[in-house]
Amino acid sequence: MGSPDQELALLLILAGPTGTGKSTLCSRMTDKYTRIQRVITSTTRPPREGEIDGVDYFFFSNEVFDQMIEEGAFYEYAQVHSHNHRYGTLKAEIQEKLSQNQDLIMNIDVQGVAAFQREAEKDALLNQRLVTVFLMPPSLDEIERRLIDRGKEDRAAIDHRLESAQKEMPLWDQYDFCLISGTKEEDFSRLESIWKAEKLRVARLTE
Repeated sequence: MGSPDQELALLLILAGPTGTGKSTLCSRMTDKYTRIQRVITSTTRPPREGEIDGVDYFFFSNEVFDQMIEEGAFYEYAQVHSHNHRYGTLKAEIQEKLSQNQDLIMNIDVQGVAAFQREAEKDALLNQRLVTVFLMPPSLDEIERRLIDRGKEDRAAIDHRLESAQKEMPLWDQYDFCLISGTKEEDFSRLESIWKAEKLRVARLTE
């Protein structure tokens, strides 16, 4: 059993439809709080110029990635079809950091969160430290507006993202928190509040 004077490191996971600013929120949390680190993801894609193994990503060959899947090394993994590369979250990476009382933050898709939630049912450390936050857009129209404003994708890609968002939005009630996206400042302030409050939750300290 812990005590109230102990700071408990958490794994904060953000998910939700495209266009809700998940990556930006993760970056702002790690920029403001040195005690929060981004979870380093594993991937089979080759490093881009300037990327460092173990800092930006853990880079693995397809053969090694396959072997690690067989060994159960990942909490979750998925293939990104548009790039034909796989990405995964190493159990050892998260367990080591949490045991060192290092707060962690990441954003993944809804399937990835579901995998983490299943793992937490049989992993005591993960279960004690996991906090899931769903970022809900105010409306599909707002997602569309944000995607158009970004100017990065054509109409077909935007329509595909909107279709995915429509399927993801009803999943909000499977998360610890649902944060309806407002301005960037409002979203950041709410996420900070969630993180600070969850670190003080008595049930976590007494598990």
